[in-house]
Amino acid sequence: MSAASILEDASVFWIPTPMARALERRIEAWVRCGHTGGLIIGEARLGKTRAVKALQHRLQNRSGQPIHVFYTHYGLRDVETIRAVFAKVARALNFELQRKTADILLENIVLRLAEAALANDTRQVVLLVDEAQLLTLDQLNAFAEIYNDLVNLHINCSVFFIANQDQFHSLGKALLRPENRYLRERFFNNFDYFYGIRSEQELKECLEGYDHLVVSDSPSTCATEYFCPTLFGQGWRLADIAPLYWRHYRERYAIPLGLTSWGMAQFTRATNLLLMDYLPACTEKDDRALLEACVIKSLEGAGIAPSLVSLVGSSG
Repeated sequence: MSAASILEDASVFWIPTPMARALERRIEAWVRCGHTGGLIIGEARLGKTRAVKALQHRLQNRSGQPIHVFYTHYGLRDVETIRAVFAKVARALNFELQRKTADILLENIVLRLAEAALANDTRQVVLLVDEAQLLTLDQLNAFAEIYNDLVNLHINCSVFFIANQDQFHSLGKALLRPENRYLRERFFNNFDYFYGIRSEQELKECLEGYDHLVVSDSPSTCATEYFCPTLFGQGWRLADIAPLYWRHYRERYAIPLGLTSWGMAQFTRATNLLLMDYLPACTEKDDRALLEACVIKSLEGAGIAPSLVSLVGSSG
């Protein structure tokens, strides 16, 4: 894979961020405290999915033993049945469905999760459920069944739900009803907000991810050095542009549009443009005017402003 394709391929490109590290610490704390579930909630396109997927090979118990993490997600076209939930989980566990009944799917899921939990002495396993706002209460009961069957096998399963804040309100209100207390207390008593970039310091840490991202192994070369060798040779790093970058993002987009944080999808598009297309034209690290022009053009190309509003008008 070429250096350019590493940055261009959105399906594989990822850098560690302070937000992802905070999420990892939160879920690790929940698991180590023995919590049976939790909710990660945030606005769309902030990077929630990539952040939780990064946990799949990182979670450990207090003794440093691996805790297997499985990921599944739901969509609007999924059938609103309990079997549909079991089918999605089974697929995430690499089962062949072959017209299996809900009971058989449940049995297979429980056995596979129980086997995975034996990788550690605390008999723990984690299931991540993305796009949870699309599930019904009946479908949440399916996860309660999985949990209950695992408890009978003395397996400690934690189910963490990831949801879009804008769409979760109806399900959240339903969970607050007294008759749904068993679901709420099992899976939703703990929750944490996930944000995009909210400060210059967080932006700098994200840019440092590019400064440390290896894009070529022979010799080992980071993204900043590969695309901007002249600037890199002058001791310049992408993180150095954080104050300028943050100011233009705030003044041109965040404040006028009322954005509370900078989503990772938009940040990545802007920064990849900046690093691959614009900054290579800079040959002097102190050429502030050219650096500023590069930042402005990159932000313009990231699609941060909601252009659809100009076409159809605002909801107001």
